Amino acid sequence: MLNRFKAIYRIMILSLGLVFLLGITPVWAAQSLPEPNPQGNYVSISSHLYWQVVDSDPNGLNCRMGNASIEEIWNPDNPGFPNISNWPAVTTFKPDEIFRAQLSYSGFVVTRDNQFLPWIFVKQKIDGTPANCFVRANSALIKPVEEPTNNNISTPTVETLPDTSVDNTEPFIDL
Repeated sequence: MLNRFKAIYRIMILSLGLVFLLGITPVWAAQSLPEPNPQGNYVSISSHLYWQVVDSDPNGLNCRMGNASIEEIWNPDNPGFPNISNWPAVTTFKPDEIFRAQLSYSGFVVTRDNQFLPWIFVKQKIDGTPANCFVRANSALIKPVEEPTNNNISTPTVETLPDTSVDNTEPFIDL
């Protein structure tokens, strides 16, 4: 009888624990978007992936890369910080364009340069076009956004013609 009571007690505790965990799961899932510091820099330790260009420059936001690979830049044995602001612009992002940041080996998106300013590495644009470059992580240039759904990404529409190969005649039934 005592073993049966212990089993029922354990089941009740496990059930209450599950109810508690299910109740707080939405709180864990709803992480707030990164906030800039007073200078507009996104310096928090963040793993937020989706960002939108807010730079109003009609020529677009420069994305820079030097001669080193990202593996060399993020190598912990590599001393010092990269001089990203002096690297050439290899591509640009249009105003309102959304891109996906690449997580570094530490699991965060911000990389510091030799002036200790934050940059975000973009492996590819949201449409899959390779970028492999750094964008300055400042609120005057970019802002964090929620993960885009397929509805937020414009894709060309393709008109489909009606299928004319279907036979709509009555079937012959021999009684």
